[in-house]
Amino acid sequence: MTSLSVFIDVPKASKLRDEQQEEDFLKDRDRRKIFLGQKVFLSDDGLPWVPLPVKKVYLQILNDPTRNYEDLPVGGNQEFLRGVMELALGKNNKAILENRAGGIQTPGSTGAFRLGIEFLSQWYSMNPKMSVCIPHPDCDGYKETLEAAGITTIYTYRVWDSKQGNLAISDMLDDLETFPDYSIIVLPISCTPTGIQFNKSEWKQITTLLKKKNIFPFFNLKGQGLSSGDVDADAWPLRHFVSEDFDLFCAQSFSATFGLYGESVGCLLVVMRNNRALIGVRSQLECLVLRKWSSPPATGARVVATVLNNPTLHEEWKENLKMATKRLMVIREKMREKLRLLETLRSWNQITQQSGLFTYFGLTKDKIDFLAKRNHIYLPENGQINISGLNMNNIHYVTQCISDVTLNDTR
Repeated sequence: MTSLSVFIDVPKASKLRDEQQEEDFLKDRDRRKIFLGQKVFLSDDGLPWVPLPVKKVYLQILNDPTRNYEDLPVGGNQEFLRGVMELALGKNNKAILENRAGGIQTPGSTGAFRLGIEFLSQWYSMNPKMSVCIPHPDCDGYKETLEAAGITTIYTYRVWDSKQGNLAISDMLDDLETFPDYSIIVLPISCTPTGIQFNKSEWKQITTLLKKKNIFPFFNLKGQGLSSGDVDADAWPLRHFVSEDFDLFCAQSFSATFGLYGESVGCLLVVMRNNRALIGVRSQLECLVLRKWSSPPATGARVVATVLNNPTLHEEWKENLKMATKRLMVIREKMREKLRLLETLRSWNQITQQSGLFTYFGLTKDKIDFLAKRNHIYLPENGQINISGLNMNNIHYVTQCISDVTLNDTR
């Protein structure tokens, strides 16, 4: 007779709503079904987009007879760290020249964010209650990651104006004023989850307020170059904060821009006010890494390092990003025009005012459920749409269905 397992009373975990949506999509047998909740940048053929220089380097590495399979150092591939730091901050950034910027290679940007939060919960003594401010809507699961790390004091700031269907800079500033001094704020930049981009003037307002309240910025830099087509322009907010002498963290991701989704390539970028602080912070981060994953994945980091540190490949990669960004902009233009011609009461200008991989309409839960059940169009719970999932075969159907569920909306 088989004895009962000691884990017999462990309940089955409930699925997140977004996981359930994807499962429902896979079970759906309707030929019209479309899933627009991917986090992956898709090409026209519906497969993950991979820049040509990345394909070249990947093949070179796999066929390199001198390649070794030793573990990377705890902090990661040094050539990778140098390349991604210069990509984010600029090669001649004063923080790099003054040797007060560094990084830790991580398993993706989620790993970077979790590592940074765990470090701050242990060493950020300016705020004993460890209050963290995250954007609303939270399309990247910051709240779940914070709670998993034991953080319970979580505030939200608004980035979406539901009445205007666009940017909410005044609401955001109002919210920031109410947060405790010395809080930590999460700031998504470049390819943001809602497609919303603050301009330079608005970022300067944010910088001034955070400096007044001594709030610690934790940037999340995803898809650098896929918002404007220019890697330097997309990193401007981060560089501005560095120029204003903030201590800061930045979680970097290279999945969308290099097509390396299965390689988990990320970095926790650290900028401090002096080299002594950087040395101390890096040493403690490495201690945390030793207890978590010991050594990061090697192949993806080597691909990124090779592309970024080879001038010819680097330029070719940036040209690939520009072409990819242009494609996203064309899809946005077509989507807005099709919705405009359907003559709903709603303005669709935000589609082209937003940028990057995602667009956000602020659709209610009922409308998202209706799209799934009646139209076989599956979106995440927050209503975020992956623009790259649209193409000439499905864009008319998707826009018609969105028009139908928003027919009487006036914003």
